[in-house]
Amino acid sequence: MEKQFIKDLKVGDRVKSLFGVTKKALVNYRSSSSKAPGQYMKLHLLDSSGSIEGRIWDGAVEVSDLFNEGDVVLVEGNVADYNGLQINITRIEKYEGAVDPAMFQQCTPKNRREMVEKLNSLVHSVKNVYLKKLLMLIFEDKDYYPAYINAPAAQKIHHAYIGGLLEHSLEVAKICENIAANYSDVIERDLLITGALLHDIGKIKEYDFSSISFEMTDIGKLVGHLILGKEMVDEKIREINEFPEHLKLAIGHMIISHHGEKEWGSPEVPKTMEAFALFHADLLSARLNQFAGLIRNHHDPETSWTPWDKFLERSAYIQNYTAVRKIQDDIAASRD
Repeated sequence: MEKQFIKDLKVGDRVKSLFGVTKKALVNYRSSSSKAPGQYMKLHLLDSSGSIEGRIWDGAVEVSDLFNEGDVVLVEGNVADYNGLQINITRIEKYEGAVDPAMFQQCTPKNRREMVEKLNSLVHSVKNVYLKKLLMLIFEDKDYYPAYINAPAAQKIHHAYIGGLLEHSLEVAKICENIAANYSDVIERDLLITGALLHDIGKIKEYDFSSISFEMTDIGKLVGHLILGKEMVDEKIREINEFPEHLKLAIGHMIISHHGEKEWGSPEVPKTMEAFALFHADLLSARLNQFAGLIRNHHDPETSWTPWDKFLERSAYIQNYTAVRKIQDDIAASRD
């Protein structure tokens, strides 16, 4: 059976192919021909080329226990357009054969080799001998380094793809470079860059990125990446003779406070200039990636408005749709 990739699907296509399931839910509805409420199944399907919504209208309750989120399923149905492309599914079953997880995981659109070169350049730009030693110990670690290069930055919201952690961390570091240049009298640049590169290091233990839906690990659920990251950094600091206590404290504070608010998951709010700057750089990278995703995933030529995004709590208006389509086509061509 030949794989049909999501990026190639168009209205009217008959589908029979394998996809990964990242979300599924039974939704109540009332049919015009019946007074009794019914349920349909809403699915979020993906492969390495993109994602698409799926709907099961008949027998949704009966098939709901046949597969779970994170499974690979064999889908048959037809592609329709309802506020964007979706597959109206006529048959679905869990696929029990061997699969390559990479076929069902999205990947950073950026060149990872170039990103690795940028990472190495940033590490070597740090002049503080203790901070540079810390970064080198972490990125020379045979377990940490490959995981950092390949891990996603999140499960769903931002940079949620292979290589997303590296992409996000470099974005944060670039923003921090500009902040440090503008506030050089009150910001220690090397400390801020170190925090930018390490703030999410705990995510390499928080997510299982061999799973197609980047499921959270047990330790990720129980501890979380902020505490995991601080523990990982503290472990490496213990290997460095006479590492300054004030730097250890500053880095630890940046890692645990980078979510910015206690209600957003940080045990403490940012209380140093570097931690405050890191929080805003991290948030900006995440939000812009979310917004860019709305634009890249917008495929309706009849409107310049994207569908509503519950995380950003808005639709996005795309002023120059022709230019956007060219960007999307260029990205698709680069993946081929």
